[in-house]
Amino acid sequence: MNTITVTRRAIRREWTIFGVLLVLSVGLMGVSGTSTAQDLESSVNVALSPIETVINNAADTAGSYWSAITQLDRLRTENKRLDQENQTLREELDRMPSISKLNDDWTKITEAQQSVPYQTTPARVIVRDLSDVRPRTLILNKGSDDGLSAGQVVMDAGGAVVGRIVYLDATVSTVLLVSDPSAVVVGKEAKTGATGTIRGQISGRLLMQYVDVSAKLQKGDAVVTAGETLPCTNDRSPYPPGLLIGDIVEVFPDPNAVVQSASIEPAAHLSDATFVLIITDYQGGFGPPVPSASPSASASPSTSSSAKPTAQPSAQPTPRC
Repeated sequence: MNTITVTRRAIRREWTIFGVLLVLSVGLMGVSGTSTAQDLESSVNVALSPIETVINNAADTAGSYWSAITQLDRLRTENKRLDQENQTLREELDRMPSISKLNDDWTKITEAQQSVPYQTTPARVIVRDLSDVRPRTLILNKGSDDGLSAGQVVMDAGGAVVGRIVYLDATVSTVLLVSDPSAVVVGKEAKTGATGTIRGQISGRLLMQYVDVSAKLQKGDAVVTAGETLPCTNDRSPYPPGLLIGDIVEVFPDPNAVVQSASIEPAAHLSDATFVLIITDYQGGFGPPVPSASPSASASPSTSSSAKPTAQPSAQPTPRC
C-alpha cells in the first residue's frame, strides 16, 4: 500500500465523519423545537439541577473561604500597623508630662532672667548628687566655652541661691550647693537686718550662727544674702546682696550668750531644679570654694570646745581672727 492510497483513505474518512456530524446537526436542529425534545431537555435539566446546585454551592463556599482568608490577612496587617501607631502614641503620651515640665521650667527661667538685675546665663542640670557621703553638687551643661568661671553664683528661677561654681571645663561646670556643709555665706534677716554666718548641714537645712542676741528672729522670717565678706577676710563677698537664701524654721536663743543661732530651710529647688541661672557680671571676692571629701560641719553649735553636744544647739561666741 503506497502513500497515495493511505492519504486518499484518510481524506474519505474525514469527509465521512464530517457528513455524519452535519446530518446529526441538521436533524437535531429539526427536532429541537418539538415537544418531545423540550420534554427531554427539561428532564435532563431537572436531573442535573441538584448536581449544578452542589457545584455552585461548593464554588460559593470555596470563594467565601478564600475571601475570608484574604480578609483575615488584610485585617492582621492592619491590626499590626494600628498596634505600632498605638505604641508610638502611648510613648508620646508618656513623654508629655516631662516635656511639658521641661517647657514650663524653661519658660520660668527665661522670665526670671529678665527680672534679675545682673547679667546671667541659663544652664541645664545634667547631673545631681545630693549624697551625704560626697559633696552635694550639680553638674551643668555649660562651661568655660560659654563664658563661665569658677566662683560664680548660681540661682534658681525664683531668685533663690543654689550655690557657686566649684570647678569647670570647656563644656560643663560643677556647682557646690549652698546646703553642703563646706558652703558658707553671710546672710541677713530681711526685717531686722541682723546678719550671721550660714553653713550647710548634713540634714539639708542651713544653720545661721553668730547673730546678735538682741535681734528678734522669728519662725517664717526670710533670710537673704548680705553681700558682706566673711569674718577675718579682706575679700569682697562672692554673693551679691539680696538673693533669697531661705526661711527661718527654728530659733535657738541662749540668754547667757551674746549671739544666737537659727535653722533655715533653703528656698532654692535643690532637688528638682531643671534649669538654673549663673550670675556672670558680679565681681565677688572669694576664690572658688573647695568641697570637702567628707562633710565635717556640725549640725549643732556648742558653747565651748569641751561642752557635750545637746539636742538643741546653743549660740557660740563671735569668732576671733
